Amino acid sequence: MLTAHFTHEDIARTHMAPSAHPMAEAVFALDLLVSSLNRCRPGRWAAHARAWAAARPFLHLELRRIRRSEERLLPVLLEAEGPARAADGQKETRRALSVLSEFQKAVVDPFWPSAHRLLLDTRKSCTHTLAHRGLAAVLESVGGTAGWSEGTLTVSGGEDREVFLDGRGVELMPSVFLSGGPRLYRWYDRTSGRRRAVLVFPVCPHGRATEALAKETRPQGGSLPQLLGRTRAAVLSQLTRPQSTSQLSAALRISVTTASEHTSVLRSTGLITTTRNGSSVRHEVTRLGELVLNPPAPPLSTWCTECAERAVRAGHGGPDDPGGREGRGGFGGREGPNRTGREAAGHAMSNTQ
Repeated sequence: MLTAHFTHEDIARTHMAPSAHPMAEAVFALDLLVSSLNRCRPGRWAAHARAWAAARPFLHLELRRIRRSEERLLPVLLEAEGPARAADGQKETRRALSVLSEFQKAVVDPFWPSAHRLLLDTRKSCTHTLAHRGLAAVLESVGGTAGWSEGTLTVSGGEDREVFLDGRGVELMPSVFLSGGPRLYRWYDRTSGRRRAVLVFPVCPHGRATEALAKETRPQGGSLPQLLGRTRAAVLSQLTRPQSTSQLSAALRISVTTASEHTSVLRSTGLITTTRNGSSVRHEVTRLGELVLNPPAPPLSTWCTECAERAVRAGHGGPDDPGGREGRGGFGGREGPNRTGREAAGHAMSNTQ
C-alpha cells in the first residue's frame, strides 16, 4: 500500500501536470497489452493492438523487458526533454526506446487525438472538482483504491511505501492507458534540477477508457470540395506545408490573383495564417484548418456508465451529457473544436469558385 503524507505546503503546491509525452502513455499501453494478450478486451484499440502484436511474435520478449523497465523508463519520459535525452543513454535504454517508439507509432499514435480529448476532458473534470469540492475530493476520485484522511493519501495494492513530499507537492497526471490504481513516481528531474513527484491516475478507474478510443477518419473524397469549393479546398490542402502565394499559384496552376483571393478568405475564417517577411508572404494551415481537413472521430458516447454517473454527481456532464453545467462533457464528452471547424468551414463557403 502507498501512503503519501501531505503538509500544508504540499497541498498548496499540488496541481495538474502538463499532458504526458505520447511515449510515456505508450509505456502504460504496452503494460495493458502484455497483461491482456491471453484474454480479449473490448474496443477498437484493443483489437488493433492485439493484431499488431500477433503479427510480431519476435518482439514479444522485448516488449516484456520494456514492461519490466517501467519504473526506470517512465520518469525519464515524463521530463520535458525526456525522450531526446534518454536516447543518449545506455545501449539497453536506446534499444528499449527504439522498440517503444515503434510501438507508439503503430499502436498509440493512430488513436492519439481521440485519447488526447479524453485527457483534456479529465483535466477539466479535475479542475472543476478542485474548484468546487477541494483537493481531497480530487485525490479520492483518482481510483477506487485511493483514500484521503487527515492529510494522508493511501492507495491500496502494490508494495508498501511511505512517502513524505517535503513541501514540494505532487503533480496529478491522467492516463488513458493506465490500468489498475494510481501510481506515484518520484525522481530527480534533470531538466528542472529539482525533485518531482507525479501521481499518474487512470482516466477511467474501471479500466474502460480504451473502449472510447477511435482512429482518426478522413472525410470522403468529395465532401470538402463540395463544402468549400474545389479550388479553395485545394488551396487549404496545399497549405499543410508553408508556401508563398506564387508557390501556391504554380502548384495549383491558378493565377496569383486567384490564389491571393482564396488565401484572404481562408485567413479571415481562421483556417490559415499568413506571415510577412519583407516583400514575401508565407501561408500555413492553422490547427482549426487541420481539423477541417482531418476531422477527428468522436469517442464513443457511452463507454462507462459508472464514470457518467460520477460526473453527473460531481456537477458536470458525463459521456451522455456533452453540455453539462460547464457546456462540455466530462469523461468522453464531444469536443468543441469540431463544431468550430464546421462553422469556420461554413463561413469559408462564401464566394467559392
